[in-house]
Amino acid sequence: MGGTTSIDITKPDIDKAYGIHKLHEKVGISLDEMIFIGDAIFPGGNDYPAKEAGVLSIKVRDQEETKRVIETLLACRDGLSKNKN
Repeated sequence: MGGTTSIDITKPDIDKAYGIHKLHEKVGISLDEMIFIGDAIFPGGNDYPAKEAGVLSIKVRDQEETKRVIETLLACRDGLSKNKN
């Protein structure tokens, strides 16, 4: 987990939105297929640019909640793929 014990130093305009757009360009995942999970999804928060980029964003409190959200998303995905057969 970053942020609590580290400082990010980047060039201007290099933020989570920049990373999301680079992921889209390099891997080809569309923005509407992405889900961003972060604890600072509010104006001024370092995760807010991801939301502004148009990606579905889920706000969490901590690492444990992040883990539960990811487990839930994976379980739902697995359930959907099993129902397609």
